[in-house]
Amino acid sequence: MLAALVTVVSLGLPVASAAPATAATGCAPMQSGASQAAQAAVQVACRYVGQQYAWGGGHAQGMPGPSQGMYDPFYPETAADPTYWSFDCIGLVRWAWYKATGRDIITERTTQATFAAPGYAHTKLLKSQGSAVLLPGDIMYFGRDGFGPTHVALYLGNGMMVEAPESGAKIQVNTISARWDRYQGAFRPHADAVPMVWTWDGRGSYHKTWGQPNLRQDSNTSSAINFTNGNGISVQVRVLCQRVGERATVDGMVNNVWSYLPDYHSWISNLFVQGPALLKDVPSCGDFPPIGGTLAGAENNTSCGDGTQPDSAGAWTAKSTTVFGRTVELRYNSTTQCAWGRIIGGTVGDEIWVDRSADGGNTWDSMLGYTTVTSGNDAHTTQWNDAGLVMRACGTNGRGGSIECTGWF
Repeated sequence: MLAALVTVVSLGLPVASAAPATAATGCAPMQSGASQAAQAAVQVACRYVGQQYAWGGGHAQGMPGPSQGMYDPFYPETAADPTYWSFDCIGLVRWAWYKATGRDIITERTTQATFAAPGYAHTKLLKSQGSAVLLPGDIMYFGRDGFGPTHVALYLGNGMMVEAPESGAKIQVNTISARWDRYQGAFRPHADAVPMVWTWDGRGSYHKTWGQPNLRQDSNTSSAINFTNGNGISVQVRVLCQRVGERATVDGMVNNVWSYLPDYHSWISNLFVQGPALLKDVPSCGDFPPIGGTLAGAENNTSCGDGTQPDSAGAWTAKSTTVFGRTVELRYNSTTQCAWGRIIGGTVGDEIWVDRSADGGNTWDSMLGYTTVTSGNDAHTTQWNDAGLVMRACGTNGRGGSIECTGWF
């Protein structure tokens, strides 16, 4: 990153599922002459027209794709961006060219960095050459004199481009004339199209990653790593199917189910996919003979066994309250959908437990995981499955004291 003034327009949206480009969007390669890979890159970017921009979206380290946006406190307009899994400007270009070629040629770098050192074989096109030399898929850079490039877009042809413009806007098609005064040049990647990246196109459902997963060639931890999410930014991935593989353990969580990600031709342990250990409504890979595998034995994984010890990695406080100066928290793990109670700032004898309800809190199983502070000031319950249920934590300032419960979650 450079200064905040520069970076705010260097990154470009939330993603649901990407819809195919249609004539209604006005987004498609608009002239001939471009390589097959360049045309494919345009077609990918066009699928996201109409989806919300997300500052920082598309910048997971080592793993392209629509990712959780970021908030820049210097720019209030980015406040909603963390609610979107999408792209900023260079993130969209990165994903488009990855999907076209099967290679992450752009990587997670900023617009400025990719302009200064593209890092891939290319033809550089200068502003002095005008727009007549441009072809669909060319990566166009824009900026102000003295600041270098601060924005990037993909050329469509006939004076049009597709871009992720800024926070609060949507990915859209615009004329290059609207930004021509800031145009600083373009790069044309030299890369071949890889049709296999489009395998199972349009199939599967979208889920979000958690943590720093390795995407592997097979459903076991000894297989080769194809991608690694090095900075832990949550990426929205397309899951085709799931099967039982090697039992994996991460930070005390255990799961033997793996999901196949067709956009990466890779497997990911469900430990790193937000949701229950067995993803809801995702079919067995046995339904896809070229992939294969079953879910036999999936019920034996223990990523969130009732009464097991909690793990703190990825946990957050979903609900909290106080009782005589103590803080009572319902802790929740989005990856495993486990929850547990914790009391902090108390004293020996303080109590903590969780209640769990299958009907929204009208009735409940009470005092699950009951424990007390036996030394120090804090204590926590064991963990409990909260998938499809609601839970709350309750605590006291000692036996016979006041009882306070958090809200249901």
